[in-house]
Amino acid sequence: MKGFGTARTSFIVTISMALLMTSGAAVTQPMLTTFGDDVALLFCSQVRHNNANEFRNKLREYRLRIRDIYPRVRCNGETMIQFAQRNRSFDIGRFIAHSVLIDDLHELGDALWARQLPEQDSIRQAIEARLEQVSQ
Repeated sequence: MKGFGTARTSFIVTISMALLMTSGAAVTQPMLTTFGDDVALLFCSQVRHNNANEFRNKLREYRLRIRDIYPRVRCNGETMIQFAQRNRSFDIGRFIAHSVLIDDLHELGDALWARQLPEQDSIRQAIEARLEQVSQ
């Protein structure tokens, strides 16, 4: 076989290796989805345990903002604020209520949901305070 080891063969091997490496990127896509699920589970766990400091630390560690993840993360089918209230995680519930976009409070139903809570509920008060910022 004449030409084995020539520049043309090296070029074909290089292209083949590049295609193989590129196809590996498509294989890693499910891992990114899993990573996202793991991160969501981590944040839901922090909410459930009312661990606001660790929640903030994980946001910094992953270079995320609560405003970016809040609309996408569900904890047992609830928003993080609703999940916090159900688990009596009032510190983190207030933190989230003060940090998310007001539009998200409306779009995800938290604004209406909060009206069903007792008036003395601290999460309801935090949501109402946040909503009042718009009207001023």
